[in-house]
Amino acid sequence: MNPGDRAPARKATPPVLLSALVAVMITACGISTAPAQESAPTPAPSQSASPSPSTTPEAPAPSASPDATPSFEGHAAAGLALVRFVEEGSSVSHVFVVEPDGSLRQVTGVSAPDSPGATYPVWSPDGTQLMFAPPKIGASGNWNVSVVNADGSGERPLAPLQDEYSGPFSWSPDGTRIVFGDLHEVEGTMMWLVDVASGEVRRLGPGSRPRWLPDGRRIAYNHHVEGDVLGDPAALVPAVFIMDVEVGEPVEFGRVSDAVWSPDGNTVLIQEADDRLVIADGDGANARDFVQGWAPAWSPDGSRVVVAYDHNQDGLPVLAAVDREGRELWSGVVGESPTWSPDGTRLAVEIRYPELMVQVIDAATGEALWETAASQPAWRP
Repeated sequence: MNPGDRAPARKATPPVLLSALVAVMITACGISTAPAQESAPTPAPSQSASPSPSTTPEAPAPSASPDATPSFEGHAAAGLALVRFVEEGSSVSHVFVVEPDGSLRQVTGVSAPDSPGATYPVWSPDGTQLMFAPPKIGASGNWNVSVVNADGSGERPLAPLQDEYSGPFSWSPDGTRIVFGDLHEVEGTMMWLVDVASGEVRRLGPGSRPRWLPDGRRIAYNHHVEGDVLGDPAALVPAVFIMDVEVGEPVEFGRVSDAVWSPDGNTVLIQEADDRLVIADGDGANARDFVQGWAPAWSPDGSRVVVAYDHNQDGLPVLAAVDREGRELWSGVVGESPTWSPDGTRLAVEIRYPELMVQVIDAATGEALWETAASQPAWRP
């Protein structure tokens, strides 16, 4: 990757929207981006003592189009964690954090010189620590999930991986525990609960993409169950379950592809198998049409949602922002894995082609503000 940062050189693609909302029914039937399709869906409005960290040179000031009016103060990417190679031509990736002046400060591998590298950073709720996974290549068998302080000190392994981290990490709202999925070649994906202070690890059972609900007591996760598909009663269908981590008894929420709860837990976006989204109360009641799309990401205040709804000519996801009624705010922005800044004014996305980069965009307009050669962005709370 080119280690230099630069002002964005592209504008968002023009919007392409459906003229009418596809009616959605909740039937018995996820961070991840759906594969390209021949007829890709488009969103339609719904009518209802720390070590001395290494740094890279200061990045350029944010650049935007004359029509964009960013409402934040400071550098557009300040507080953003991202993954990049230590230097051009290196095979070792580490986590860097964008400083208030735009420079990039290396966080992982600073207090642990023998670190095999780092990927998939996730901030703790109070912004004091980062949890991360080892790289898939070149980790020398050191398959541990680890944690590091925000200043780069205190890097330590937290939990051993059975095989390969399947993501994502999810911190409990109080920052004391973490759940994650671990793909095992024999047992499939298993879920694990880790106590951050003690390192105690507890197996929760089979399932993928575990994430905490806002109450800090329960998790939601994905799992396949037997269901009748085209007359085959033994066919496996996707489902979402909820589990109280202390009780350990899973309860089926619905036979749907995914479910993403709002920050306050009072609303849920339910992903149907055909890239349709419906919106419902937090318990699944009062479901109604929302938009066509997949991989929704709620804004911190729960007033807006970013969804992928199409693919461009290179097969990259195209994003749109909508309000809670499904009305479009902007569209046509290329990127995936959107993550919101804590004040809700910006989004960071990953773009994989023609070169791997992280781009920061204005959440109000979709205009590009800043970009750098990197991947896997995560905002500091």
